[in-house]
Amino acid sequence: MSQTTAQMSLGKQKVIEDIKVLLNDSEELVRLSALLPAEGVDALRTRLRDHVDAARIALETAQSSAQERYRASLDGTVQYTRDNPWQALGIAAGIGFLAGILVSR
Repeated sequence: MSQTTAQMSLGKQKVIEDIKVLLNDSEELVRLSALLPAEGVDALRTRLRDHVDAARIALETAQSSAQERYRASLDGTVQYTRDNPWQALGIAAGIGFLAGILVSR
């Protein structure tokens, strides 16, 4: 895995973790709002709970989808490299050559 791919993966992980923290904090807010009396607060609490649940489900779906796509692309790359080692080596050498030209300028 290249350094850029690893950094992107870590960035995505950070976003996912931040959203999870946000959802957990929202759940805590819903729990604490249970201590407040009033009809309007009950309606607000119910709506907030529905939104938090929907966001959690959407996050889990997006996370699993992203993981499946990442694994599929990784498997495809590995399979292509195993099936065509000389072509993969040529492509890597060409990219390295172009990167060398760009860096030397």
